[in-house]
Amino acid sequence: MSEQLKGIEAIIFDFGEVIIELDYPKVIDGFSKEANKNIDEINELVVTSPILKEFEVSKITPDEFRAGVNNLLGMSLDDVTFDATWNLMLKNLPKERMDILEVVGKRFDTYVLSNSNVIHEKAYNQMILDVTGKPSLHEFVNKAYFSQDIGMRKPGKECYQLVIDEIGLDPSKLLFLDDRQDNIEGAKSCGINTVHVTDAARQLKELFENG
Repeated sequence: MSEQLKGIEAIIFDFGEVIIELDYPKVIDGFSKEANKNIDEINELVVTSPILKEFEVSKITPDEFRAGVNNLLGMSLDDVTFDATWNLMLKNLPKERMDILEVVGKRFDTYVLSNSNVIHEKAYNQMILDVTGKPSLHEFVNKAYFSQDIGMRKPGKECYQLVIDEIGLDPSKLLFLDDRQDNIEGAKSCGINTVHVTDAARQLKELFENG
């Protein structure tokens, strides 16, 4: 068991690029076939536009998100094609990482805190079902906090504080794993211990290899 786990009573996992593998360029490439924009413009609009942040905290509906992105990129994709393209971001769900969640959950309380959206949720729940036979991530952790459900996004301090308050432990007893440095800094600002994940397969094995 890693030294980083000494004194830790609960583990909080990010989902994207910690449990599930993502492929952002594939989405941009998919939209580029229909958009009246170049790839750099598409990337900037999709990643930085306020519409995505609004969608990830359920301030707008899936229909409003699709219409907004279609408008931004000069497209007219129908709902089925749009969702299929948007979900190209969800690259792969390694079974061994789901197995790690189960193993870790036998020793620690486990949670997920992730920015997400309802279009992706339907797709990754199907991936989880296909890989594990279980219907959702909620089957593997004490609780999953997705931005579209809690109305908050990382790295906003309020979403970490919500998780701290609900878990009911001093943040010094929590460990948070995330692939983005800004999210790591947000957790640190609330007193949570962190691991910046840059190589999930290796780091998860090293951290939890003895269960």
